[in-house]
Amino acid sequence: MITEKATKKAQMEAEKSEEIDRQMTIKKLTIRLWISRNQIPDSMKERIFSCIKQTLERNKDFDMEKLIYHLSDKDLLKEIKLHLCLPLLRKVQRLKNEKEYLLQLICEFLKPLYYNEDSYIIREGEPLNAMLFITQGSVWCFKTSNGENGEGPHCVEKGDFFGEELLEWGFNSSPSPKLSDFPISTKTVKTFTKVEAFALTANDLKILVARHSDALSNAKTKFTQAARRCLKERRNENSTA
Repeated sequence: MITEKATKKAQMEAEKSEEIDRQMTIKKLTIRLWISRNQIPDSMKERIFSCIKQTLERNKDFDMEKLIYHLSDKDLLKEIKLHLCLPLLRKVQRLKNEKEYLLQLICEFLKPLYYNEDSYIIREGEPLNAMLFITQGSVWCFKTSNGENGEGPHCVEKGDFFGEELLEWGFNSSPSPKLSDFPISTKTVKTFTKVEAFALTANDLKILVARHSDALSNAKTKFTQAARRCLKERRNENSTA
């Protein structure tokens, strides 16, 4: 016999399910627009909708303009970052001759950031604590001092980046990046529109450089060991010939 308590519970669950479906209907248009703007592959679309629905099922409300923050599937988030940021990393002069492994490693460390219109990201003379890859929107880069007369502001838009000096600090320091050599921004950067971006922070870059150095060291050790084994085998073959 179905009790009144069980009936009430079933009714509440049905109402919750209807509310989730209603919210998903409202949010689907925004999600589809974001997917379209970023040219997200079909293989990821349903997984994105599924993640958003799971977030709603956990009674969590969220800002749809910051969709990436709410993707709990770590593998999906990794794939999205590779899709959005690998093409940008390949455009960076400092990284053009680096192996794909390093570019993918950098993608793992990138963090999504959002800025409102007409907001300062960094001011001239401040420590350059992040390299920014813009995936939506545009920013102005300009000098506020009297130096470099004749150099006007320039616009950095979707598909571009700024702060490449941070990579030089991270990868060219030996044996590890030092705060005493920290780069200083030579320009002020201010949003022109709302901006979606991914940032490689100085702290994450230090960790990344250490991990990359360890990987190179291990690869070098394995190569040396393999070369020694090969040389030893050749010597043994010559001695028995």
